[in-house]
Amino acid sequence: MQEFTIRACGEEDAEALAKLGGQTFRETFAAVNTEEDMRRYVENNFSARALAAELKNPLSRFFVAESGGAAVAYMKMNFGAAQTERVSENAAEVQRLYVAAACKGRGIGTRLLSLAGSCAKEAGASVLWLGVWENNFAARKFYEKLGFSRVGAHTFVLGGDAQTDLIMQKNL
Repeated sequence: MQEFTIRACGEEDAEALAKLGGQTFRETFAAVNTEEDMRRYVENNFSARALAAELKNPLSRFFVAESGGAAVAYMKMNFGAAQTERVSENAAEVQRLYVAAACKGRGIGTRLLSLAGSCAKEAGASVLWLGVWENNFAARKFYEKLGFSRVGAHTFVLGGDAQTDLIMQKNL
C-alpha cells in the first residue's frame, strides 16, 4: 500500500482541487442524483475560479492528501463567519472531506479529521462539526466511529434538489 502525505493548500492548488473535488463529488453522489443536478453543482462549486476564491478566504483552510505524486483526498475547514451554519459559539466546521474511491480504507479520512481537530483546537474551538447527507450511511458510520454525534439537520441544495444533511459534531 502506497503511503500518503498531507499538506496545506495555497491559491496555486485551485486547479488541482477543482479537478479532485469534481471527481470525488461525482464518485460519491452521481449514482443517486440526476446528471443535470450534478453538472450544475460541480460547475458552480468545483471550478478552478470558485476554488481560487475559496482559497483566498482567510477564515477557510484547505488540506490535500497526496500519494504517488497525485492528489487523492482533500478537506476544507471553515472558522468564524466562514462557517455554513452557526452550530456553537466556539466551533470549527469541516465543510468538505472527500477521498478518491480508489483510496478509501487507507486511513486518509481519519488522518484528515485528526488534523481538523488539531487545527480547530489551535484556533480556540471546542467543537468540530460537519454536515453529512442523511442517506450517506457509510460516511455517517465513519463519523460516528470517530466520535461525532448527530445534533441537528440543515438543507443542502444540489442543483434543483433540496436534500437533508445531518449536522454532526464532536467536542474537542
